[in-house]
Amino acid sequence: MKIEEKDWRKYERSIYGALSNAFDGCSFEFDDKIFGKYSKEERQIDIAIRGEIGGNKILGIVDCKYFSKNIDVKIIEGFLGMLDDVKANFGIIITNNGFSKAAKNRAIQKGVKLEIIEFDKINEIQLVYDYFINKDIHNLELSKYEFYQRCTHNSSFFDKEKSNYESRIIIFKEGFANTEYYAYKKLIQESARLFRDFLDLEYITIKIPANDDNQRKKIYSVTIKRIQLELFLELNFKNLREDIRLWRGDFLYNNRFTKEIIYDFARLYIKSDQHYNYADDVS
Repeated sequence: MKIEEKDWRKYERSIYGALSNAFDGCSFEFDDKIFGKYSKEERQIDIAIRGEIGGNKILGIVDCKYFSKNIDVKIIEGFLGMLDDVKANFGIIITNNGFSKAAKNRAIQKGVKLEIIEFDKINEIQLVYDYFINKDIHNLELSKYEFYQRCTHNSSFFDKEKSNYESRIIIFKEGFANTEYYAYKKLIQESARLFRDFLDLEYITIKIPANDDNQRKKIYSVTIKRIQLELFLELNFKNLREDIRLWRGDFLYNNRFTKEIIYDFARLYIKSDQHYNYADDVS
């Protein structure tokens, strides 16, 4: 089947839109060339994705197939070889038509993340990004290095100098929350995030400077145990750790996480102290 230029361009633009939404903060290069480590030749890449996830550089390559027939196993074999040759972390084949059972089976290879996505299901491309997020979280162990690295990755407002790993105290810089309400909300979110990330973390103290409703500078703080927060939110952080989609659905975008609930939590667990000099008083 001859492919009309306008059809291919429309197909390409749609794919680019889906990639941009799924891989926020990454860069994309169309018709890229990457020198093969084994072939010692330039390999043509339809779309290359470059960025960082969990502080680590990633490279993904995308092959767009606009065929009149299904993707077969030979195409998968060739693409897997190219993934290895250019040292890509993951690959995506996007097809307008479909794929054979053998092709899908061959795509499941240990150590390589390869997704074959039919064009009309392109929103499922988010699964590839989630794979790396999940992998990054699952590999975390409670140590000073990884704890601080994770806090730094989660927010540029994390104050490493004023935080104390041994005492489990996390300090955020001014600007992380500008109002009392958002200080409350972020104290809950950051506590939950750390309990999810580190299974051996049993308690945490978090401090956030912000302005109260009368524009007075205060330091809002919470000291809470894992079990207390789990009971209050009716969640199990170990379960949320298993899949980033559960974290989004059961916590971040949960309709139960209302303004009323946030204020109830504040009354029970959050303290505030007026301060005038962040540098002197936050610690």
